Amino acid sequence: MRDIRSLEQTLSENLPWHRARIKFVAAFVLALVTVKNVNLVEIACALAGKAKQESQYKKLQRFFRFFELPYADLATCVVKLLGVPGPWRLTLDRTNWKFGRSDLNILLLGIVHQGIAYPLVSRRPA
Repeated sequence: MRDIRSLEQTLSENLPWHRARIKFVAAFVLALVTVKNVNLVEIACALAGKAKQESQYKKLQRFFRFFELPYADLATCVVKLLGVPGPWRLTLDRTNWKFGRSDLNILLLGIVHQGIAYPLVSRRPA
């Protein structure tokens, strides 16, 4: 429980989001780390709370359907938390995945710190 409070505090200090959004994102990140998988059904199982698994799953679906990630806020937060001094080494990666009959073309900008590339901004070209 201490981990989620610490994460909530860190996020609230670095992101200009509503408190409810901060709490949800903190719980989501910890669930993601716990299950080590991006399957929303498994993440819903790991989310803390009294709600049923189906309710948690629907909450996750609504989040990804309706919330537009503020990439500039997230990039600023990541750079600040990493404490990466300039000049920065940036990475740019493009990947194409097949999801059913759909092609997913994703462009990702990251910052390199101590040999690890941390994602900052991603876009799906129209």
